Amino acid sequence: MFPITFKEFKSLFKSIRSIIIIIVIFGTTLGIAKLVSNFKEQLEQFGLGENTYAGGAMIMILFAGHLFVASLSHNIINQEITSRTIRFIATKTSRNNIIIGKFLGITLFWTVCLFINFLLIIPFSKTFYFSDFLQSLIFICYFIGLTILLSTIISRPALTMFIGITLSIIMTILGFWSIASDNIYLKIYSYLTPYFYYSQQNLIYPYLVLMFPILFLILSLLIMRKRDL
Repeated sequence: MFPITFKEFKSLFKSIRSIIIIIVIFGTTLGIAKLVSNFKEQLEQFGLGENTYAGGAMIMILFAGHLFVASLSHNIINQEITSRTIRFIATKTSRNNIIIGKFLGITLFWTVCLFINFLLIIPFSKTFYFSDFLQSLIFICYFIGLTILLSTIISRPALTMFIGITLSIIMTILGFWSIASDNIYLKIYSYLTPYFYYSQQNLIYPYLVLMFPILFLILSLLIMRKRDL
C-alpha cells in the first residue's frame, strides 16, 4: 500500500502542475485577503476565521479546490484499468491496497501543497493557522474521495474529467444556494455537501466532513472488488 502511496505522491509532485497550483493558491489567497478585509463579519458566519489571510486561503479552497483535485486526479483509477497496468499491480498487492494507497498518495500531495501555502502567508498573517490548514485539507479530502469513487465507477478517463469538473461546479453552486434557501429539498441536499458544515459557526462541524471521504472510499473498495480488471 505505502509504495503505491509514495509513487502517487511523487508522480503528482514531479509535475510542473504542483508548482503552478502552489503559486496560484498563494497568489489568489493574498488577492482574496485584500478584497475580503472589509467583510470580516460575513467571513465569520461561514467559519472562515478572523484573519483575512486564513479566510482568503479558505475561500480559495472552497471555490476552486475541487477543480484542482478533479483536473489532477480524475483518471486515478480508470487510467490504470484502461492501460491494463492495474493487472500487474494487482499481482503485487490487493485491490484494497491500490485504492487506499492512491487515496493516501493524493492526500499527502495536497497536505504538502496546503502546508507550503500556509507557510508562505506567515509573513503576512504573522502566524500559522493550523485549524484553517486542517479544515482546508478536510475539504479537499471530500473531493479526493469523490474523485476516486467516480474514477472507479466510470471506465473512460476523458469522461471522468468532464463529469468531475461539471459535478464540482454544480455542487458548489447548489451547495452555497442551499445554505441560504428554505427549500426542503435543497436543505436535505446541503447535508450531503461540505458547504453546510463549513457554514456553521461551531468549529466542530467542518471535522464532520471526514465521514464523507471515508464513505466514498468504502464504496470504491466495494465496487473495485467486483470490477473486472
